[in-house]
Amino acid sequence: MGRIPDVVLRGRGVVFRLTANAVLVVRGRVTWTVPLAAIGRVACAGGRVRLELSGGGEDDAVALTTRNVTAADAFTQRLRSALGRVSTVDHGPSLVTVQTAERRRPRLPGRPLLWLIGPAVVAYFAFFEVALERGAEAGIGGLVGFIMLYGPVGWLMFAVGWKEVVRDALILWRRGITVSGRIRDYKSHGGSASSDTEWRPIYEFRTLEGEHLVVTQPVGYAHKGRTGPVDVTYDPLSPTRVRSARDRRLAARGTVLTFFGVLSFALLLIPLWLVVAGLLPG
Repeated sequence: MGRIPDVVLRGRGVVFRLTANAVLVVRGRVTWTVPLAAIGRVACAGGRVRLELSGGGEDDAVALTTRNVTAADAFTQRLRSALGRVSTVDHGPSLVTVQTAERRRPRLPGRPLLWLIGPAVVAYFAFFEVALERGAEAGIGGLVGFIMLYGPVGWLMFAVGWKEVVRDALILWRRGITVSGRIRDYKSHGGSASSDTEWRPIYEFRTLEGEHLVVTQPVGYAHKGRTGPVDVTYDPLSPTRVRSARDRRLAARGTVLTFFGVLSFALLLIPLWLVVAGLLPG
């Protein structure tokens, strides 16, 4: 981990990876290797990074657009610093190589743990006991009973999905910086039974400032995954907030959990209205 990490910039359908001596441009399964000596100019404006090859025309340039302006500026600054240490050739396009990778089958995501409803459930059921009576009087007792059972689960879904998954994913999407790192191991978390155990990846990487970090992700998988090299995205304002490229599935899972959590809050308006209406003078 003593070497300078790769810097990765992700855009709409394109990925730039700055290594020690080249920029890898990835579109789907196709990777163009652009040596630093082949790059004549790099421009950055408002999250749009454009690479122009020396001696090349307009068709030889490649651009990437991202909403993460922080990451775009950091990538451009590091690339310009690297270009200052190499000599540019006269005709850059002749040095570019192309490689197509084989398609891999994706791994199925694990299930996050949903537990610890909390002591507020007692007050919750007391409230719905009154709501059930009002619902029976209004002829919708079955609907209120369903909401009573679904509500705590929905609230827990919202808490897990938003706090542990969606919030960090949004922060890293907005200002995260991606560098090369590795998953050194997985840490078990949860119950004693194997089906209740959550495996949280332990990331090892260096920030652009050279700080070496070993961070355990706060949310994990139902099964252990692979260890080894992986792209790590970290928050420059809080470097211990990290995710890897494979955690996009966690973000999708968190979005689903948050949606059903919001739905439970919306359904709660029905028994709340019944209780409030019963307290109002006729």
